[in-house]
Amino acid sequence: MKTNKETLKSSLDRRLSFLDDVPSCRGQLQYRIAQEEKPVMKKKVSFVVVCALMIVLLSAAALATGLLLSPRVSAAQAADKALRSVYGITEEMQTFFGREEEMLPDGTVRVTYTGAGDLSDVLGTYTVLVRNGKAEISWSHDGKDTAGGYDAEVWGIDQLKQMMADSLDAKSKQAFISRAKEIAEKHDSTAADESTDDAIENYGEWREAQKTAALNARILSEEEMIRIGKEFIISSYQLNEEQTERMELYTNSFPGDENSWYEMINEKPCFMVEYLLYGKQTVSMLENGESPERSTKDGYYKVYVNVTDGTIEEYEYNSALAGEG
Repeated sequence: MKTNKETLKSSLDRRLSFLDDVPSCRGQLQYRIAQEEKPVMKKKVSFVVVCALMIVLLSAAALATGLLLSPRVSAAQAADKALRSVYGITEEMQTFFGREEEMLPDGTVRVTYTGAGDLSDVLGTYTVLVRNGKAEISWSHDGKDTAGGYDAEVWGIDQLKQMMADSLDAKSKQAFISRAKEIAEKHDSTAADESTDDAIENYGEWREAQKTAALNARILSEEEMIRIGKEFIISSYQLNEEQTERMELYTNSFPGDENSWYEMINEKPCFMVEYLLYGKQTVSMLENGESPERSTKDGYYKVYVNVTDGTIEEYEYNSALAGEG
């Protein structure tokens, strides 16, 4: 008869088969089960077991719906969880950041969240390194004083919470953005615009060629890729029935070129599935210029589905409170 430990190891071995692309991740988890280690969580450093279990749970949810996730996507999901667990920054707050993933030579995935536009100086950059089932997270402003609201030199979770509320009013939002720009100018850290007309023109030609290449590589139907994208959104963000019913497909919602919704993502041909989630706007609200009341998880969702095998290559959720979308 198998012991509980052996049964759990066997079960995990089957569950973790999808982690074959992440070196030593399965071994790390199974070793810790065998040693009966107690998880230790250290802020800013690594919370190994917690992160590993997050990856297991996230991937288990994906497996339940038959979804395929790229290593970048798996790492980005783990990084999102780390950002929330350690610094309290929710997915809705990520509207004030730009997220990027980079595969390093040793298999590590570096995920960065940098303040968007004029907010880059005050918000700084959060960096998460996901490697072998471990996540290490740090902030470029770690150790600095964030007290003082918008008058502080650096802004952390308290300011982000206030920004979420102030973004519902146009004047209040513009006020904190202007304040952030003033602080950046004082630090002489505003970014210069070095773009040229030639560069813009060349980029347009290059992007058009990329979009056409992605379209020409298509094997799956657009209907199938839309289904995959929707399933990813619902399972990843745990949307309830009411939220799911309010999802509105934006992809192909207006006339355009045949390649309009196709992109090359990390050299992989993809189809972009975009859904909007907002409250219903009545006729009287339209006549009075009123916006629908916001609900949790409102915003827009983008999922880039590989056109050849349905793998999720990239995703984005934006609550649109920063004015994007």
